[in-house]
Amino acid sequence: MITGTVLLSFTVCEREAWLIAHQIEPEQSNPFIEIGRLIHTESYRKNQIREIALPGIKIDMIYSQGQVTVVGEIKKSSKFLKGARLQLLYYLSELKKRGVHAAGKIMIPKEKKQIDINLDDQGIKDLNQAIENVEKLISLPKIPQKIRNAFCTKCGYEQFCWS
Repeated sequence: MITGTVLLSFTVCEREAWLIAHQIEPEQSNPFIEIGRLIHTESYRKNQIREIALPGIKIDMIYSQGQVTVVGEIKKSSKFLKGARLQLLYYLSELKKRGVHAAGKIMIPKEKKQIDINLDDQGIKDLNQAIENVEKLISLPKIPQKIRNAFCTKCGYEQFCWS
């Protein structure tokens, strides 16, 4: 199943995306996963609606800003903006299919950044291309080869891949 998290992971590591898509969970006690969880729970507390789950979607926050419904995705840093954008475009697309028209916002509290994301023609094109690529990847019968990159040491799958 394609999820927002699989799309995000695909931009960082295809092996990680394949593992997530096949329900193989990362090490939850990984300190970087714990830090991300802490940032998620402690940031933007005053917003009224937090964390909504639908099939393939786990929205960090949703709130109204005037007449606009805003879907917020909280991130630890701006390192993975390409993936975060695809993740949020996926959420906006899925909500639109359910009759909810919303704007997106990537929120990076540590950097005091907020990046607006809209489901426009280019976003739809980028999302469809990413979904096509991810579908090919996750249909592979075997896990992709491991390829070390700069993010491996902070990854919840580091022990799985490199022990």
